[in-house]
Amino acid sequence: MKGLIRNNFYSMESNLMVSFIMAAALVFSPLIINTPTVYPMIIAVQVFLFVVNTGTALHADEVAKWNKFEITLPIKRNTIVGAKYITFAILIFCGLFLSSCTAICINFSGQIWNFSSILWGYEYGLVLSIISVSLMYPIILKIGTEKNELVLIFSAFAAIGLMCLIAAVLSPLTGEMNLQHPLVGMVSISVSLLMFIISFVVSVSIHKNKEF
Repeated sequence: MKGLIRNNFYSMESNLMVSFIMAAALVFSPLIINTPTVYPMIIAVQVFLFVVNTGTALHADEVAKWNKFEITLPIKRNTIVGAKYITFAILIFCGLFLSSCTAICINFSGQIWNFSSILWGYEYGLVLSIISVSLMYPIILKIGTEKNELVLIFSAFAAIGLMCLIAAVLSPLTGEMNLQHPLVGMVSISVSLLMFIISFVVSVSIHKNKEF
């Protein structure tokens, strides 16, 4: 399992470094941008930045024919798929770590900021990241990696659409269609985590029936 996870990171090494540099640069943005309304989006972008490397890693594995090699290893298919999902989780946690540094920077900048607004940035980033990889991996596993950028864009828009749908459904309870309402955030994260689990089960099924 450790070797599979390590290979996943090797496949996206150069792109991962770019994402890290971009996310690290955004940590200090509150020292330059004195606009608290922008901070939630900065945090959401930082959380999502690392996930965008997923398609690149999958494409690199396919070009290197790693997919054909790993199925010859004495491991189960669900272990192979599980390593991918653990990698996704680690990428999301990397985004959370860098965005936490941003929140600390905002706090030390002495600016007036709204806690609920910053919390929404985390919620939005998490939902966008989790749903995107949950949709993207099984689709790419099924159709191949040739259109991984298009699949990523589709998955990201689907995540935004789902969050808007949840906000619309919960509008009778929240008073209006409010994406930043705490209830919308909690339900959205719960749905995204459920989708992550379902995605794993679906991906295992696809992997077992796929001809590499």
